[in-house]
Amino acid sequence: MASSSGTKAADSSGPQRSLSRGMTRMATRVVDFPTEGDDALDSGVVPSCLASIAPIFRVANEIEKDNPRVAYLCRFHGFEKAHKMDPTSSGRGVRQFKTHLLHRLEKDELETKNQLAKSDTKEIMLYYHQFYDKNIKDGEYTKKPEEMARICQIATVLYDVLMTVVPDNQIDKQTQKIAEDVKKKREQYVNYNILPLYTVGVKPAVMELPEIKAALHALQNVDNLPMPRMHFKPTNPDDKSTMPTERIKPVNDILDWLSAIFGFQKGNVANQREHLILLLANIDVRHRSLENYTELNSATVQHLMEKFFKNYRSWYNYLHSKSNLRFPEGFHRQQLELLYIALYLLIWGEASNVRFMPECLCYIFHNMANEVYGILNSNAHHVSGETYQTVARDEESFLRDVIAPIYGVLFKEAKRNKMGKASHSRWRNYDDLNEYFWSDKCFKLGWPMDPNADFFRHSDVIQPANERTNQATGGRRKPKTNFVEVRTFLHLYRSFDRMWIFFILALQAMIIVAWSPSGYVTSIFDADVFKSVLSIFMTYAFLNLLQATLDIILSWNAWKSLKFTQILRYLLKFAVAVVWAVVLPIGYSSSMQNPTGLLKFFSSWTRDWRNQSFYNYAVAIYMVPNILAAMLFFLPPLRRHIPIALDMAKDFTGKSDDDLFKKIRNDDYMYSAVIECYETLRDIIFGLLEDEADKMIVRQICYDVDSSIQRQEFLINFRMSGLPFLSERLEKFLKLLLAEDENVDNYLRQIINVLQDIMEIITQDVMINGHEILEAAYHIEGQNVKKEQRFEKINIYLAQDPSWREKVVRLHLLLTVKESAINVPQNLDARRRITFFANSLFMNMPNAPKVRDMLSFSVLTPYYKEDVLYSDDELNKENEDGISILFYLQKIYPDEWTNFQDRINEHKNEYSDKDKSELIRQWVSYRGQTLSRTVRGMMYYRKALDLQCILETAGDGGVYGGYPAQILSQIDEKDILDRAQALADLKFTYVVSCQIYGEQKNSSESRDKSCYTNILKLMLTYPSLRVAYIDTREETVNNKSQKFYFSVLVKGGDKWDEEIYRIKLPGPPTVIGEGKPENQNHAIVFTRGEALQTIDMNQDNYFEEAFKMRNVLEEFRKPRRGQRKPTILGLREHIFTGSVSSLAWFMSNQETSFVTIGQRILANPLRVRFHYGHPDIFDRLFHITRGGISKASKVINLSEDIFSGYNSVLRGGFITHHEYIQVGKGRDVGMNQISLFEAKVANGNGEQTLSRDVYRLGRRFDFYRMLSFYFTTVGFYFSSMVTVLTVYVFLYGRLYMVMSGLESEILDSPAIHQTKAFEEALATQSVFQLGLLLVLPMVMEIGLEKGFRTALGDFIIMQLQLASVFFTFQLGTKAHYYGRTILHGGSKYRATGRGFVVFHAKFADNYRLYSRSHFVKGLELLILLIVYGVYGNAYRSSNLYFFITFSMWFLVASWLFAPFIFNPSSFDWQKTVDDWTDWKRWMGNRGGIGISPDKSWESWWDEEQEHLKHTIIRGRILEIMLAFRFFFYQYGIVYHLDIAHFSKSLLIYGLSWVVMVTVLLVLKMVSMGRRRFGTDFQLMFRILKALLFLGFMSVMTVLFVVCGLTISDLFASILAFLPTGWALLLIGQVCRPMLKGVGFWESIKELGRAYDYIMGVVVFAPVAILSWFPFVSEFQTRLLFNQAFSRGLQISMILAGRKDKTTASS
Repeated sequence: MASSSGTKAADSSGPQRSLSRGMTRMATRVVDFPTEGDDALDSGVVPSCLASIAPIFRVANEIEKDNPRVAYLCRFHGFEKAHKMDPTSSGRGVRQFKTHLLHRLEKDELETKNQLAKSDTKEIMLYYHQFYDKNIKDGEYTKKPEEMARICQIATVLYDVLMTVVPDNQIDKQTQKIAEDVKKKREQYVNYNILPLYTVGVKPAVMELPEIKAALHALQNVDNLPMPRMHFKPTNPDDKSTMPTERIKPVNDILDWLSAIFGFQKGNVANQREHLILLLANIDVRHRSLENYTELNSATVQHLMEKFFKNYRSWYNYLHSKSNLRFPEGFHRQQLELLYIALYLLIWGEASNVRFMPECLCYIFHNMANEVYGILNSNAHHVSGETYQTVARDEESFLRDVIAPIYGVLFKEAKRNKMGKASHSRWRNYDDLNEYFWSDKCFKLGWPMDPNADFFRHSDVIQPANERTNQATGGRRKPKTNFVEVRTFLHLYRSFDRMWIFFILALQAMIIVAWSPSGYVTSIFDADVFKSVLSIFMTYAFLNLLQATLDIILSWNAWKSLKFTQILRYLLKFAVAVVWAVVLPIGYSSSMQNPTGLLKFFSSWTRDWRNQSFYNYAVAIYMVPNILAAMLFFLPPLRRHIPIALDMAKDFTGKSDDDLFKKIRNDDYMYSAVIECYETLRDIIFGLLEDEADKMIVRQICYDVDSSIQRQEFLINFRMSGLPFLSERLEKFLKLLLAEDENVDNYLRQIINVLQDIMEIITQDVMINGHEILEAAYHIEGQNVKKEQRFEKINIYLAQDPSWREKVVRLHLLLTVKESAINVPQNLDARRRITFFANSLFMNMPNAPKVRDMLSFSVLTPYYKEDVLYSDDELNKENEDGISILFYLQKIYPDEWTNFQDRINEHKNEYSDKDKSELIRQWVSYRGQTLSRTVRGMMYYRKALDLQCILETAGDGGVYGGYPAQILSQIDEKDILDRAQALADLKFTYVVSCQIYGEQKNSSESRDKSCYTNILKLMLTYPSLRVAYIDTREETVNNKSQKFYFSVLVKGGDKWDEEIYRIKLPGPPTVIGEGKPENQNHAIVFTRGEALQTIDMNQDNYFEEAFKMRNVLEEFRKPRRGQRKPTILGLREHIFTGSVSSLAWFMSNQETSFVTIGQRILANPLRVRFHYGHPDIFDRLFHITRGGISKASKVINLSEDIFSGYNSVLRGGFITHHEYIQVGKGRDVGMNQISLFEAKVANGNGEQTLSRDVYRLGRRFDFYRMLSFYFTTVGFYFSSMVTVLTVYVFLYGRLYMVMSGLESEILDSPAIHQTKAFEEALATQSVFQLGLLLVLPMVMEIGLEKGFRTALGDFIIMQLQLASVFFTFQLGTKAHYYGRTILHGGSKYRATGRGFVVFHAKFADNYRLYSRSHFVKGLELLILLIVYGVYGNAYRSSNLYFFITFSMWFLVASWLFAPFIFNPSSFDWQKTVDDWTDWKRWMGNRGGIGISPDKSWESWWDEEQEHLKHTIIRGRILEIMLAFRFFFYQYGIVYHLDIAHFSKSLLIYGLSWVVMVTVLLVLKMVSMGRRRFGTDFQLMFRILKALLFLGFMSVMTVLFVVCGLTISDLFASILAFLPTGWALLLIGQVCRPMLKGVGFWESIKELGRAYDYIMGVVVFAPVAILSWFPFVSEFQTRLLFNQAFSRGLQISMILAGRKDKTTASS
């Protein structure tokens, strides 16, 4: 095979040739779009360790059809290179790749034939010449830059193959000349992002823009900069000199200069070069004349300096350091300013995970800027004393020497957090490491950084860049910095102490007043009462002492990192708090006449200090800081009215003109429209007529109209009933005038006929005396022998006059736009969009600038593994009910499906079956929560900008007259379109961060391949779409395989993706923090512009809304509250998933109220709006210099979105909200999806409670803003938890009163008889526990947008659909996950799924999800209510008993049965049977390694205790203490048993424990017997069970006959012992390590299985009973899908699984 290929012999002389370095930038997978067949060797199968040879196979596939033999030679060359790179095939996937390739080569060797010559050497050489002459020779003048880049890449690979195949002595000069020309052009034509900076020949329109030229010229100014020097060792063997040679390294611009000096990567430099050029161009061109536009305005660069270095200035001022933004004499200031900006961008662009540490970047820039100044000023280094050198460094120097060491620290700390399961206090997160640079201790790092410095010292040896991550080990733990995230509820008091102090003091004062003799509020003016009220200041002092104590305790693990001044502040604060906590009680006791108790103790200290005024003075002094703080706070549409007017006139029955005109004048728009319509029609007809007699008739008609109006005789002289006929003919007349007909005679005849009809209607049907006007016209022509037809002579060519034609268009609009139900779209979404768009035009919206003057912006969407585009299999795959996604959507959107079918079946479209299949996939995907829907929506921005550019170029004539017809005939269409696209490129960039796109390329999984192909298809469909991903490559270093990581940006090319930028990373970027923010962070360097919109993958956009982007971006320029400008713009969202089920409707209304009225109020007046997810728009430059658009620390920043809002506000930002533009958003629509989402949010709020951001905001906000902040964030979840805890406290309190006999004693007391007021007070809380308060914001929002009558109707319907049950259930979700997060942690991202969910969830699924969060708590409350109902006597005679306990019964019912009420087909008998079978199988399956929780109860049970495995000792103690409450049942109930005979002896309680232990031992014996004897000794096991049964019956007989046991005692014992067993189980789970050691863990597991069996049966039984009745299932279906039934949707067919196959296939 080698000989036939014509390759060189192994011993060929000459240097070894390798693939061109430039080709490594090509993409690593070939896609012959859409498919290429099974035989095509896809470069995607190339292993990552051989990635550099992938371009060879891509070229082979490219030229396969043109010359198969040359393609074979390319593949063989690739095989040889692969073998040289990895001769032992040790790399991952290399052996399989070689085997597959070898088989392909053997086949191609036989099948391919030479076409141009007889030998391979001639074949490759001739083909190379042919390819050059055909594509490259004159291509620069005929081809686009991106096409030339691709062709030059192919030619480069071909020459590399040629050099291998053809011996050196056979390569002629012509070939070498061609190769040199290709090499030259290859450097000029590279794959570019937006700006082809080095393209020669015909330049794209974007490069001809003057602002781009001016920015590029400014960057290319390298005058006066000392050129970097490169050192080379002698390469000539005859040269005996050992001295290195020195050469000046050429630089093109200041970024090249910085790259050479500091060693930045080429990909980073190229990326930031374009970034900076676009920033400069977009800012500089704004409101600037384009004449003589050659240089940048100095204000532009100064503006960027202020934006980029404002945070840097704050940093060095805080550290009392000096700025290194210095400008030596002799240098142009603008040049140096650009140099510093470029330096910061290059640092930021290569910083990887360090971008989350803005002050660390400030430190790096501070030192590198100092180096720049030293180089420019030839200064000496302050440490070494040597002069700063300009020696060029290699392109990975900065990554290796600066970023990698810091990344190594981040990586070590990430390993310590044990994937987020370790306590926050045991490892340092991003904030801790960044805040290290808040202290001047950071300067001890030195520059270059000392690896032995304090920052690195405890992190072992610094890990080299790109070292394998699993080899990293931890080191000794460093202290936290400034703050410790300790898991305790005390953070709520520490962060919001002012609020709690206010509440506690107010409560104390109210209690004192209420307990005064009169009990009235006015009693506070009584001297004694007022003196008692003054005691609140003592309480204030103790609460301040508590806060000072918490500051010390909760920050203890950070003390080693605190500055001395911080420690001193804590200690002084504590000391002062202690002093006041002593002084105020002493002072108060001295003012009391007869002190008692503790006051008497303090009074004894005062002795002779008994001066009543002392306490008053002390309080006054104590309140001075608060008084000062308070003082500082207080000091510082015309066209739609014509049809309505016609209807009013037609149906008018009055006698007077005044009545008619009064109605019309009541609406100013209608009045103006009527006048405009009349005058425009007069001008059109008068201008069209040529005959003077015809004009005279028109004048007379108009005169009669005007005179009749003046004499108020209009209704006398004109018939209003004829106006509709006139309007109908006018509409046809105007359409004819606007139409174009090649047959002029026919066109003229039609116009004349309609005009005559119009004049006939006017003179005969509308005017009373119209015939007199016509007769007068004929009388004038009485001399004529023959009377001619009137209105036959018209000027047909007048229709070509643009101004006259504009009048026709305007009049047609006035007459035809009607407010009629007939013309309202039937599609509900179309109505909603049109309504919102029309209403938004009247909102307070900034004026839109010209496209050239608008702010530039980017959109960033993070993507992981979600659906991109549904495949045919996914569309037609049926679930267990026989329902496919396609069928489901056909029934949900019947009108849209019908319209879609009409479109694709039109004969003129002529779609093939393949095209129809693709269109159906898109139709379905655009109605799901897919990436393709999101990308389509976001690309509307680009489409809108293109159109706006064209319209601006066209002017008003293009708008009214139709752009293509009127303008492009005069101006070159191509130039206008190119200019529009160039401006759109300048203003808009869309980047999708597909984190694992590189893995999906090489994956063998069908789903991954499908995702990759669909993403590629999106890039090919939308050329301006960019995809960023993390690429992983394996390389052998020192005989050891290592992984290297890169951030890569690609775009769509001809048939595949083309790599634009590749930036090497210090290590895996996504293992440090949370996945989503890390995904955003790696891609943010590829975004552009001054603004950045963050869009989630479940969002959509609308074309009409995209036109408003120019307006909303202007908000960034509007100062708010002084000179502060917004840093985040909040936008309204429309929830598009609320159209079918009641759950979707509930969530849609809830989300809509939150993103509208909620966000509106949070932004203004409360000023506590943050960033609640997307689609907010960020001031991009503000945020990239302050840590990015999200925070990423593991677990603590689980809700990464809101932390970016916290960060923005803490760093001086301002956040607004705007509702004149909206973006679509999908939400979870199934019960389980919603619960997972609520759990995720509750987890996130639990982590927020512990965070330093919430602490700092709570301490820095003023009192009122702090209250708003608390109750709209973590306070809402804490209040939800307190609401639930209140029910527990109330019931356990009542249980204690019942069991202890206290209740009976109180009721029997003659002093207590009037408790009605107390009972009523208790009854009122029942209303608020029904979830009604959560519905109130929805009612308000619906009322504001649709009217309060509609809101009231929706509220009633929601209650009938059990909305209160749903929200009460979600109350339990919030309380459970929020409380557990703070106690134990365990927060994690919970994938909710974004599919179509109206299908049945199995009982086992519901049990797994809700068992611990709802079922256990619901059953506990049920037992409490039962015990209280059985043994309690209170309220039995009261009418309020029902109201007092109803809300609790409602709570129990909601928590136990809501998952089944809102689960479709839960009460279908067959599904109930299937669910029971599935649940029993799940309960019985054994667990183990690799067994997922949904397959086995044991695996699920083990996973449910995951949070206890990693909780701290405090969490374990609290869990045990909480479990002790279950022992109270047994202690209370056993004394009320009949068998106890009213005895109160402790012996009774002791005997109950004997019974409990006996039962557990029996169960243990049965369990052990089943395991040991159940298989081999079945007879013995059965005998054992029989003996136990006989023993049990004997004992029970004795108890009944001898001891007086009753049946009620048996049921009471169940209520007593079941909670006790549960308590033992909970304690056993907490003590798992100890019980495993003593061998009791298996017993605990079996006890847990038994309890889950019992709970499952108790919960399942009511569902099974209701399933017997068919009407229950039907009622549930109607309840869940009322909205669908109202729209006539066929939900019953979907749920039942029955469908019409014919309909589905149509």
